[in-house]
Amino acid sequence: MNILDDLKEIKKIDKDGMLEIEEDFYGQLIEAKKIAKNVDLRKIKARTYSGIAFLGMGGSGFAGNLIRDLVKDDIGIPVEVVKGYNIPGCIDSDWLVVAVSYSGNTEETISTASQVLKRGSELICVTSGGKLEEIANNYNKCLIKIPSELQPRGAIGYLFFPTFLVLSHLKFINVADSDVEESLNLIRQKCSMYAREVKSDKNYAKSIALKIADSLPIIYGTDGILSSVAYRWKCEVNENSKTPCFWAEFPELNHNETVGWERLKDITYRFSLIVFKEKEGNVRIKTRIETTMKLIKDNLFQVLEIPVEGKSKLSKALSTMYLGDIISVYLAILNKVNPTPVEKIKALKAELAKLD
Repeated sequence: MNILDDLKEIKKIDKDGMLEIEEDFYGQLIEAKKIAKNVDLRKIKARTYSGIAFLGMGGSGFAGNLIRDLVKDDIGIPVEVVKGYNIPGCIDSDWLVVAVSYSGNTEETISTASQVLKRGSELICVTSGGKLEEIANNYNKCLIKIPSELQPRGAIGYLFFPTFLVLSHLKFINVADSDVEESLNLIRQKCSMYAREVKSDKNYAKSIALKIADSLPIIYGTDGILSSVAYRWKCEVNENSKTPCFWAEFPELNHNETVGWERLKDITYRFSLIVFKEKEGNVRIKTRIETTMKLIKDNLFQVLEIPVEGKSKLSKALSTMYLGDIISVYLAILNKVNPTPVEKIKALKAELAKLD
């Protein structure tokens, strides 16, 4: 029996239940919508802001990446994503800053949030607790409190959706109710289609995991939401399946990476290239994708085209992201690796703790 269709074996390998968390993504989004409605927005000063910045690292920081790419073409102010210990000089008292840390104790995010307070920027804190919740309470800042006891990467519904909806409630961005409903309906369908009970011959997520199981995945997105989604796929494969994975985006990759496929064929022939394909879109981008695939396919094990589903940007982003999330867990199971632990990250944090 295919291991992905053996429910007992899945449970044995996935000891901490990461697949169960992924299977409940629709449930997360529904709960997140309720959380957004109950956020106390009175703590946000009603004034004009000259920019929005998102602070966050890893799975928490991805919320900022996705929101930026969803709104940057429609918003009249700059949107920054800060991943590090220091905030850019442009962020001042006229900016709205959203600090996202699932644990509430991410040291880079605590550092940048503290700098934001000194500059007088308005601050929203998204967290399950920790020091970031203390900052929100001590400085009377808006708090989006989300459930605890998950891995940050497994809590993306809680990290992204309430933040996105709260910014809409505050009129900083415009999120159509129809887009939200379309996205929820599509994710509900996908959760059923990708569930562990669905056999591999009818489960698209399982079929992709089986195809790329013995290769190194390379993920190609396009500038905009599919760039963020490609990055998310890379990170999920890294963390859940403990496998190297890399990503790039069109059109930028055509100015450098495309040439890099000319050598080391004995190595790159173990690589699987995954490309997102939209039915609609810029004809020049489509031509770039099609031509690039023709130019480099002989240097790869295989090229897999992933169709992007949905009408709105939001539904396209969430459905394509979710596919990658659950594929990464199925990859872990195929490799007989518990997807939840991140021991190397823990080891790094232990070394950093010695500096305190």
